[in-house]
Amino acid sequence: MKSSEQEIIINYAAIDLYKIVLDIGKYPEFIPWCKEIIIKSKSKNEILADMIVSYKHFFPQIFTSHVFFNSNKLSITTKYIKGPLKDLKTEWIFIKLDKKKTKVLFNIKFEFQKILHQKLAELFFILIEDKMIDSFKKRADQILN
Repeated sequence: MKSSEQEIIINYAAIDLYKIVLDIGKYPEFIPWCKEIIIKSKSKNEILADMIVSYKHFFPQIFTSHVFFNSNKLSITTKYIKGPLKDLKTEWIFIKLDKKKTKVLFNIKFEFQKILHQKLAELFFILIEDKMIDSFKKRADQILN
């Protein structure tokens, strides 16, 4: 299973960044490969949703995930339910450093069902991960500036 951990400092309030990441219905507006989000259910601390992903030269794929969130701890974790992967786990933690300064911890672990897809994903993983985090940073600049 491929995994990665990133820790970045962003000059916005932790709660504001948390809300941007949690607003998964808006992902198609700013994440390039996310074409649609279908929220199947939502409760006080959980969301079940499908993310329709489309990359160049590939057919669209549907990823179903169970998102758990804690507004007190400013944490969001995702448990993979079904799709083209064997497994996927993500975790976001937002740590307030100052009124408008936040340490963001992002962890991801994933494994494809097919070894060829796994090797391709690992080859481009850094680019994909950096693009995703950059998309969230740009969204924060758009909304919070």
